[in-house]
Amino acid sequence: MEYRVLVADDEPLALKSVCLIIEQRCENYKIAATAENGQEALQKIREYVPDLVICDIKMPLLSGVELAAIIRKEFPEICFIIVSGYQDFEYAQSAIRSGVTDYLLKPIVPSALLNSLEHAAVKIRKIHYTERNRILRTIGNGKKADMQKLKRYIPYRQYYGAILRTNGLPRRFAMDKTREIYSDINEQFLIFGRDEMEALYLIPKKLLSERDFLRYMEKIQKQRKEPDYYTLIYDSRPFSVNELQEKIRKMYQELDQRSSVGVTQCVNLAEPPEISGQQARELRELEENIMMELEAAARTKKADRIRSEIRKGYSALEKYRPSQLWMENFTREIMAVMRQNGLSRISVPESEYLLSDAFFYAVSVKMLTDSLMDIFLNFQREELEEGKADSQEYFDKIEHYLKLNLGKPIMLMELCHQFGISQPYMSRLFRKYSGNSFSQHLTELRMNRAKELFREKPDSFIKDVAAMVGYEDQFYFSRLFRSYTGKSPSEFLREISNDNDKEIKI
Repeated sequence: MEYRVLVADDEPLALKSVCLIIEQRCENYKIAATAENGQEALQKIREYVPDLVICDIKMPLLSGVELAAIIRKEFPEICFIIVSGYQDFEYAQSAIRSGVTDYLLKPIVPSALLNSLEHAAVKIRKIHYTERNRILRTIGNGKKADMQKLKRYIPYRQYYGAILRTNGLPRRFAMDKTREIYSDINEQFLIFGRDEMEALYLIPKKLLSERDFLRYMEKIQKQRKEPDYYTLIYDSRPFSVNELQEKIRKMYQELDQRSSVGVTQCVNLAEPPEISGQQARELRELEENIMMELEAAARTKKADRIRSEIRKGYSALEKYRPSQLWMENFTREIMAVMRQNGLSRISVPESEYLLSDAFFYAVSVKMLTDSLMDIFLNFQREELEEGKADSQEYFDKIEHYLKLNLGKPIMLMELCHQFGISQPYMSRLFRKYSGNSFSQHLTELRMNRAKELFREKPDSFIKDVAAMVGYEDQFYFSRLFRSYTGKSPSEFLREISNDNDKEIKI
């Protein structure tokens, strides 16, 4: 990665000396512009928006400290190194307290400048990482990113792109508690996930050929486990940074249109889509017939007949592989019929949470139907469950079971069978007593246990701790760990090591 530098000094020899050291000895830096007074530096900073400014503390028209104060308000991500004489030492220190990255004394010693640039590079790298993640979040959530910032912080000029979504689409409710997943600061592939079930890959063309990219996609697919299904949307054609927003938008759009409960799919945007108008018409006709039969059954108030019609309807729909969004809309129509006939007492907001959970966890249409049945006809099952399960003590038993089995793959439906309660009711318990969904709470338990294991054995291998809390993929575990703790596992271990050293010294 190459960082852009602007050098400002009213002494031509000092200016030339700094530029020469950077050009000859700093591969990571490129001189973007130079200036001979503070006002010229301000204009050029606004024009070039460099990553780093090296400026003399005393310059005509605008001092280095005044310049830094102005730029800090306009471009807080730009780093500053102030150059001063011995007589300005206290002035330089006040500049550092106001946010300047570092200061150097004149005459500049090359080794001192190189050390200062190395220190600045660490800070700039973190800034780029944070800004890059902010851009990916903006685009990933359907908003437009600033094109100037996009070109500045997305490091390579051409990329391959892919979205891999395990199981269903993200929840549309309680998104404020969803943890976004990012690639590590050291990874060259850019990765973003709206939650732990998703990964948007941006892979520099410079690192992979088209054939290698397709092989990488195959490798990703092979890592998926049963009984999960997945939807992989990718483009085998590289695209430029200028096209990045539109390409990502199309991939997410395709994901929404293609994702179908229980159906594994791989879609290459470079290949023409298969369009079947006949199938769409048949699906609409089938939906109308199912709803007519279901409305007739609902009027009888006979639970067995209603269940039979619901199961028959979803089974008939399955062969058409309708999208999850289409299936959700169809499910809401059934819910409306149940309410109109007094068969479901769940409020509209509550049912939306429960429907969202049902689609999120279902790995087949049958599993989805089983979960939905308890929402459509909740009045019978709920009366049996409320007496025995709605207590903190009962939830503590569930949580204790999870803690004992963190190293194993734990499915929500398996947990429901273990404790003999329905998925909708189990989802309610997690929201009521943990404030999170099942998957979010399980991940938090795993991350907290990982932290305990790192503290107990700081010399542990990250991959071993990952496996002990249920993750075979070390890199995926590291991304999750960062999203929950704000630190990578290696950073967390370094902090533990430093704390231990302090205790020994004391």
